[in-house]
Order: sequence, then structure tokens, then C-alpha cells
Amino acid sequence: MESLKTLLSNLQARWAALSAREQRLLMLMGAAVSAFTLFLVLFSFGSAAATKEQRIQTKLEQLEKVQELATSYGEAEAQRRAAEQQLTQSNVRLMSYLEQKATQAGLVIPTMSPKGDTTLGDGRIVESSVELTMTDITVRNLVDFLGSVESGSGVVKVKYLRVQPRPASENLTAWVNVATYRLKQ
Repeated sequence: MESLKTLLSNLQARWAALSAREQRLLMLMGAAVSAFTLFLVLFSFGSAAATKEQRIQTKLEQLEKVQELATSYGEAEAQRRAAEQQLTQSNVRLMSYLEQKATQAGLVIPTMSPKGDTTLGDGRIVESSVELTMTDITVRNLVDFLGSVESGSGVVKVKYLRVQPRPASENLTAWVNVATYRLKQ
């Protein structure tokens, strides 16, 4: 404590020895150094705060992406489970199903050719298909038939449709490939 008092008295003696102009210059220099030091401190705090704010913003954006992906994954998983359940419950006898739908639409199917079962994807899904040829049918009957085939029970889809118009009778000939899908047992 004594050395501090000695140092302070030495500084006061030196200050008193300075002229008024030198004292003003030293005060201005002290104020400038103080202002510069304050600027550096505030700038470093501001920079650190901005960096932390940017990191927080980046993490919030990443969290939003994770939430979106989790939501879309959940929706996709629900759709997959629903499709699997539908495929599990699908036990359509395609030939009799098509004959029934044709009768309901007022059609007769003269030619029906079943194709062999094929596995799809990872081998868990089995596709059964039938090729149909229908001659001298109206557009309305064909549309009704195809609509009822795809809207019926099970997973039944029209895979291929080729139509040839017959202008003389205003009818047409249609070649259709219809498939049903089920999970492999």
C-alpha cells in the first residue's frame, strides 16, 4: 500500500510539472485510449453475441428441417403400412372379378388370357395379371367397366389399354391388361 501511495505522489508531482498545454494533450490522449478500449470491448461483445445468435439461428433451421423430415417420414410410414395392409387383405380372384365387373357394365369378354404371377420390388409383392380383348363395345361401357374394376375391392389396376375405333358402327375394340397385387405368403 505504501508503494502505491509513493507512485501516486510521484505521478501528481510530474503532472504538476507539466504545462497546461501538455496536461490537455495527455487528457485528450487518455480519453482517446479510453474510447478506443471501450470500442474494442463493445465490438468484441457485439461480435461474440452476433456469432452466438447466428449459431442459434442455424441450429433452429436444422431443427425445423428435422421436424419436417420426421413429419414426412411419419406420413410415408403410415402410407406404407396402409398399402401393406391393403395388399395383405387383397385376395382377388382376377378372372371371376373381371367377369363380374363386365357383367355389371353390360359387357361380354370374349378373350381372357391369364399371365403367370411375377414378384415385384424386393420379392414381397406378387402381381397377377390378365389380358382382355373386348370387341364391338361402346365408349361408355368401356369407361364404366374400367372405373368399376379399379374402384372395387383389393388392389386392382389397369396397366395397359389400347383402343381401336370402328367408325362404321361407332364402337371400338379394346385390349386391356389388368393386374392385381398381394403380399407374398
